[in-house]
Amino acid sequence: GLCPERDFKVECGGFSNRPVYSLKHVPDTSLLVTSGPPDSSLQVWQVSAEDSDVIKSVSAIPTENGTGQPWAKIATISARAPWVLHGSRLNSVQITEVESRKKVYMAASRNSEELSGLAFLDCNTLLLCCAKGQLCLADVRQPQSPLEAASVPS
Repeated sequence: GLCPERDFKVECGGFSNRPVYSLKHVPDTSLLVTSGPPDSSLQVWQVSAEDSDVIKSVSAIPTENGTGQPWAKIATISARAPWVLHGSRLNSVQITEVESRKKVYMAASRNSEELSGLAFLDCNTLLLCCAKGQLCLADVRQPQSPLEAASVPS
């Protein structure tokens, strides 16, 4: 991952004109993905070459949630292509291809529970954690199947 003072240093100001609540590096690329208020959209940034310390905006990934929703939780992977897993609620979880902004996967859930975190377990398996503690597993190869609640010992 990225480490302050080693990989980047903010001497004055910043690189974003909106709050950054989550920042993830896309493995094997020079891209960063951020999320934060005022809505659940994602911002894509590019870190310049080694001779420069500039972080510039590349694009934005809109989400269907819009304003008023909690900021999106994000995770990244670069197995097949650079992907970002994102969502603020269980029924809004999706995977988007970072460079083309094409939707690769959309979770099938009617549950609108707020998410506290999400992660790629591998390039096909997702782990989603709801704010109330329920864990769900999803398989990218089965986009229409409902999310399965993971059994966790009490």
